[in-house]
Amino acid sequence: MKRAEALRPLSREHLDALLAAKRLREAGDLDEAKQAFLGFWESDGRRHFRVEEEVLLPSWAKHAEVDRPGVARMLDEHLAIRREALRLAAGESSLEEARELGRLLHDHVRFEERQLFPIVEAALDAAGLADLAAAIEEAEAPTPPPSP
Repeated sequence: MKRAEALRPLSREHLDALLAAKRLREAGDLDEAKQAFLGFWESDGRRHFRVEEEVLLPSWAKHAEVDRPGVARMLDEHLAIRREALRLAAGESSLEEARELGRLLHDHVRFEERQLFPIVEAALDAAGLADLAAAIEEAEAPTPPPSP
């Protein structure tokens, strides 16, 4: 499926999430699972969720009626993944729980790509998509270091 330009940065990041999910699901031990996920989470995952929550959803709501059940599912899964990330980082997860996190992350990404993003694309007109693209680009721009 061809993704609207506005959502392509998020879709590209979903590829990294799917790889992290696969590594979690296939991990042979807990340390391997922890490293596989936390590397992704610290470098991209946490920020990606923030962009979806703070940019995608408000931009969508500004221009169109949102799919409330879809938004509720997205946010519920974000919360569950964040909780499991904290548990994994704190050493409070078993290998099976880490593998379940991999399944949850995989299913979450597939839901967004196959169901939620197409609804967003259909709901927004060209101006709404352009606004969304600009907002995502700004949110994902590297933050310059503070001036001395």
